[in-house]
Amino acid sequence: MPDLNAQEQDIVADGDTVALRFVVEATHKGELLGIAPTGRKVRWDAVDVYRFKDGKITEEWAADDLTAILYGVGAYTPPWLTSR
Repeated sequence: MPDLNAQEQDIVADGDTVALRFVVEATHKGELLGIAPTGRKVRWDAVDVYRFKDGKITEEWAADDLTAILYGVGAYTPPWLTSR
């Protein structure tokens, strides 16, 4: 996904921890989790949480909406969308 673009939606900080919420958009142009490139545009939500010490990131947690990614590339349809 060479054109991946993450737009920050929210940034929340508390003490040594910062959380960011993103909307990510990209084009599926390379193999992803064993799925051949489809050329489809994909959009998903992501949340990253960072912990800092002495001005440096010491820990990171990342959560991406894998269901939205797989649906976007046509590899999976979640049950709540099968009636469409």
